[in-house]
Amino acid sequence: MSTSNLPGKFDPPTPSFVIDVPLLEHFLSKFQNALDRHWPNSVLSYSFKTNSLPWLVSYLRRHGVWAEVVSDTEYELALALGYAPDRIVYNGPVKSRDRLRAALLEGSLVNLDAKREVHWVAELAREHPEVDMKVGLRVNWDLEARCPGAATTGPAGSRFGFNADNGELAAAMTVLREAGARVAGLHLHRNSRTQSLAVYQAAATVAAELIIADDLVLEWIDIGGGFFGGLDASPSFDDYIRVIRETLEPVVDISRTRLVVEPGGSLIAVPVEFHAGVIDVKKTEASTFVVTDGSRTNIDPLFRRRRPFEARLPSRARSVHPEQIVCGFTCMEDDHLLTLHEAPTLHVGDRIVFDKVGAYTMCYQSMFIEYLPAVYVRTERSLTQVRRPWGVTEYLQGSRWDAVGKRSLHLNAGFRTLAREP
Repeated sequence: MSTSNLPGKFDPPTPSFVIDVPLLEHFLSKFQNALDRHWPNSVLSYSFKTNSLPWLVSYLRRHGVWAEVVSDTEYELALALGYAPDRIVYNGPVKSRDRLRAALLEGSLVNLDAKREVHWVAELAREHPEVDMKVGLRVNWDLEARCPGAATTGPAGSRFGFNADNGELAAAMTVLREAGARVAGLHLHRNSRTQSLAVYQAAATVAAELIIADDLVLEWIDIGGGFFGGLDASPSFDDYIRVIRETLEPVVDISRTRLVVEPGGSLIAVPVEFHAGVIDVKKTEASTFVVTDGSRTNIDPLFRRRRPFEARLPSRARSVHPEQIVCGFTCMEDDHLLTLHEAPTLHVGDRIVFDKVGAYTMCYQSMFIEYLPAVYVRTERSLTQVRRPWGVTEYLQGSRWDAVGKRSLHLNAGFRTLAREP
């Protein structure tokens, strides 16, 4: 880890990500303040899948944020980075039996998503009747019916959780209760197109209806993530938590039932920049192409983004070019980052800074042609590298490339050949 102490604002080598620490602190404090104001008995957990950079995860842990994980791998990463099991929210449909059992016995907040998990918990509850075996259940509910135009799933609906209308949720509750386990929480997370207050009001309404219908006494209600998180956000974090409280307060004691939130992009999207350098300018009969040492694979790994990227260009006085297509370094013709109209003419050596790219970029990071770029964190006085750029050494770690043949049945450096070739 290298640190440079430089006056004012300064920039790293390209290509690289930069996390603006004061901006991250701003979003974190805004969310925590909203919880403190409207639901003090709450858990602010961070969605690892959004960006699990070790520096970021450790920073959030030090600031009192819980881990929200959705796989054994993420759970083990949380442990490796210093999270205690009782500060981990364990979600997702891909839990293993062993990790689920350990998480429950060690005090993690667990929300079940798959039928096999229900049976594993029932099995564990019968083995340990002396343990208060408490779990939450993810609820499969119809967002589109309650908020037309908000769902992202299409006519097939969501595949996550236990459906509340066809009896699957009730059946899961019955299996757990008969085994001596306790349904102590509900998990209502749904992705939406709108991030509107109506979506969170609907989620809270579903929870309230279930609490009344099943006479539930809950220790937690996990409303999920997906909150809007712009600098001048409307709705604001305060608006979201206020609406959730107003909907649930008539049916729960907010001093006893915890509200769990799982923000990811709303905390980290805006504080992250991607810096790319211009390495070539090519003119054809049709276009002017500005080639950079970054790629769309760095900041839009699935090539799904429709709205233009927010980008900062060199500010010094220069001529204006009618149209420039800014491209990545890859061999894909569609590796286009943005098209500039009537913008300053770009030259080799110029820097382009893409703003608000912290969500689902580093975790979806491509290994296509080039490997992982460096990551820096910037404070008001320093620029610190927290991940060096990956090269061949990092790429080869954990791999083997020796010959594998008929006589290779052995255990070597952690690799096991499971069967001889015929």
